[in-house]
Amino acid sequence: MKGNLVDKQRMSEDPGLTQRSKPSGKIRGLKRAVRWLALTDLLLFVLCALLMIRAFNLQRENASLKNDNEALQIQSHDTVPIPETAAMEGAEVPASTSSVSSTDADNATLMAVRGYAEQGKSFLFTLKQLFPKQFVLADEGTFHFVDIDPNLRPYTYDNDMIALSSNGIITYEDDEVVTSYGIDVSQHNGPIDWEQMKAAGYRPDFVYIRAGIRGYSSGRLVYDEQVSANIAGARSVGAETGVYFVTQAVDEAEAREEAHFVLDLINDKGTELPVVLDVEKVESYDTEPRTKNLSPQEYTANVLAFADEMKQNGLDTVVYGNGKTFMLMLDMAMLDGTDIWFADYVAEDDYIPYFPYKFNIWQFSSQGKVPGVTGDCDLNIRFE
Repeated sequence: MKGNLVDKQRMSEDPGLTQRSKPSGKIRGLKRAVRWLALTDLLLFVLCALLMIRAFNLQRENASLKNDNEALQIQSHDTVPIPETAAMEGAEVPASTSSVSSTDADNATLMAVRGYAEQGKSFLFTLKQLFPKQFVLADEGTFHFVDIDPNLRPYTYDNDMIALSSNGIITYEDDEVVTSYGIDVSQHNGPIDWEQMKAAGYRPDFVYIRAGIRGYSSGRLVYDEQVSANIAGARSVGAETGVYFVTQAVDEAEAREEAHFVLDLINDKGTELPVVLDVEKVESYDTEPRTKNLSPQEYTANVLAFADEMKQNGLDTVVYGNGKTFMLMLDMAMLDGTDIWFADYVAEDDYIPYFPYKFNIWQFSSQGKVPGVTGDCDLNIRFE
């Protein structure tokens, strides 16, 4: 929904000359500067990789020393005797469980970093591979390493079953999981020609339509200009319909106000799908969003207040967001048990979702091409 949900924020030689003219001093200086910048970037990348490797191995060595210390304490209290078979055969009890030297591990990690660099992988991609127990993301010029909570509902989809078709559609082939496909739209897509969509044979299983937003600076509640037309149009092509709302509630009272704002629309138009609350970081360069200083716990309390109002009216709530939403803005432990719509856009060489927890809908593209929709359209796959 990025771009849909909040206020919008890729000398020819002269044949008459017998010899190519020498470049001017300014051009030569520019070329040297470009080469130095490229070299500097490469050196910084290697330096950061070495520092990460060293930190990773120090962490592992500390854990190994801790385990050894605990083992020595256990042995000193005679609570874990050496097995009789080992004593009879003269077997030695190793002093440490570590079988790989720090140097070997450093070399192996360095080779992995080199391999990713040779493949043209980004620095962020490399960090993700080196820290599998943390969720790694970049925000405002800083890398964040968020510990993955093993007590929350984990990601369970089989990555081997995920494929990316030639037309950019994600498929998931698993007899035990039912999938369906849908789009989400708003006034930013302009008027949609639903008849053209139907004539072209494009029948989405579901369509989510933006109901409205709360202004990130003014705080006003505003309905989407195309919401009525899009609900009617989606029904005309045989799709299930649902609505989403972009929250900027600063407290639980405002969250409940947003819920009733959406309920008024649903009671008038009617929808078939759970209501979606869109939680995204506003990337604004002119005005700070009113939710900027909310803690994850406060933000999540607002989300739960919205969901509670919906529940009291017989409706379920799905929370939409991306990695920043769920790992930085919200408290996932408080949100555990709530259905999630996760946005993570695929590339030709990287189409496995990067998220440690269970989600129900995956928005895999913001650049889909759909008959009747001018420009790009968000594409989604739903797992049931």
